[in-house]
Amino acid sequence: MKKHTIIKNDQAIVGIFTAVLIISLIIGAMAIINAIYVPHWSKETEFNHLEQVSNQFAQLKYALDVQSLINGSSVIDSPITLGTREIPFINIRQTFDELSIPSKSCTLIIESKTSPLSVYTTDSIKFASHNTNYVDQSYIYEAGALILSQYDTSVLLARPSILVTQYDKNITITFINITGRGVNAFVGGRGTYPIYTQVIQNNQQLKVIHNATNITVQTNYPTAWYHALNISLLYSGIKYDIDQMVNGVTVHLIDTKGYYYNIFLKEVKITAEIAFGAIE
Repeated sequence: MKKHTIIKNDQAIVGIFTAVLIISLIIGAMAIINAIYVPHWSKETEFNHLEQVSNQFAQLKYALDVQSLINGSSVIDSPITLGTREIPFINIRQTFDELSIPSKSCTLIIESKTSPLSVYTTDSIKFASHNTNYVDQSYIYEAGALILSQYDTSVLLARPSILVTQYDKNITITFINITGRGVNAFVGGRGTYPIYTQVIQNNQQLKVIHNATNITVQTNYPTAWYHALNISLLYSGIKYDIDQMVNGVTVHLIDTKGYYYNIFLKEVKITAEIAFGAIE
């Protein structure tokens, strides 16, 4: 009788050890997954989301470019997706991003030998990520340029409309003047928010600035604007110097034997508004 009891106790102890071993293996496997694989999956998810936002901002710029070309007032909505979804079982947390319309964030200043100072100021449209693993990035649309900002530097993704006619070296600039409308100039969280844009004034007649000497862009993203202005003038035949400062860029147009350049400027005024509710 005692022998039978010992056998049963041994079987119970073996069962307990087996259960403990299985639980330990599961915990160890989850620890390995959380330590090695989850950060990689999370980083990949956040990277893919930023790629999506990049494409969405490219579509936003395309929509604004089209609106600046046509003389119409139809509203266009451009969706921007904020944040990523949570995967609870493998400890991937959801992220929350920001979408805003910063006020008066970019200014174009044109100096001339014979004309008064020309000053144009615009709002911008900005997305800022708050990732957990992948490096944070911001996408910015301002004055026709599409910019990627990371840490303390910026990269030009798409150029503004700056054209130079080869035969007379005149410069034509289309200045997209964004104005935030309504009280919803900032949203944070997760979901897809449409941005509604509408032309309120499209000056088809160009303003002529004779004998221009300097073109200055005051901005938080001077590196991107340096490339925007430099690449627009580099092969134009125009002689110039370009200086990058902390808060902007200045192009000095060089007088060649008494000849100064003329700038033809087209200003397109567009309102921008972020939708109140997110589209899941």
